[in-house]
Amino acid sequence: MGQELQRDVWKTDPEWFRPWFNTEAYHRLYGHRSEEEADELVQALLNQEGLASSGRVLDAGCGAGRHARAFFQRGWDVHAFDLSEASIASAVNHPLVPANEKLQFQVHDLRELDGQRGWHGAFDLVANFFTSLGYFDEPQAMERIVGHFAAFLKPGGHLLVDYLNAEAVAKHLVPHERITKADTTFDIRRRIHRGWIEKSIQYTWDGEPCHHVERVQALTKSAFHSALSNAGLEVSHVWGDYALSKWTPDSPRTMILAHKPTNS
Repeated sequence: MGQELQRDVWKTDPEWFRPWFNTEAYHRLYGHRSEEEADELVQALLNQEGLASSGRVLDAGCGAGRHARAFFQRGWDVHAFDLSEASIASAVNHPLVPANEKLQFQVHDLRELDGQRGWHGAFDLVANFFTSLGYFDEPQAMERIVGHFAAFLKPGGHLLVDYLNAEAVAKHLVPHERITKADTTFDIRRRIHRGWIEKSIQYTWDGEPCHHVERVQALTKSAFHSALSNAGLEVSHVWGDYALSKWTPDSPRTMILAHKPTNS
């Protein structure tokens, strides 16, 4: 691959997620994420000792609302938000479980939580699923957001952070593959570059060539432990997948459940 083409393949901007998450192509590429998977994960979480069986949950970065609906169907009062207008519109208008008084959705940015004073001490559980804390160029964004999550918890409440396992990504990186979903072929390249895990996605939509680059920080388990500790939270569990198996360096996910001490 020539040097100019190489640069074009990785060309992006700091706000890459805004246009990409609102495209039909994004939802086609990742549409395999099922309601059943989310439902099983939520049930497994709620089976953990110490977690409330019901209460008030904040689903931060909720996407199209799979996990939010699973909590609601188990009796939780759910407030959920996401940056993507398209995802929130889909969640609000879900054909089987639309938004209601106990299942609320809004468009909101994780980086703009400073003004949410009404959320302080309001939630029994804050959940952040599927690697949404590492998009941002601001050096301390993850630590600042985790600090807000901690402030939103009631004493004794829990925070769940779900992120890719950077160690496993580096070890098992697939540099190039093609994936076809419906009638769309996605040409995907991956690399780790200057502390970022990057995925370049090229495809054709309605006859037009399209290109998006996903990039997330290669945040490690120890980085999350440090941020949680600095926010006054204590780690209860570390899992490596959505079946809540024990974390190892080869696990696909880093899922950390932490709690806020009752004397906070």
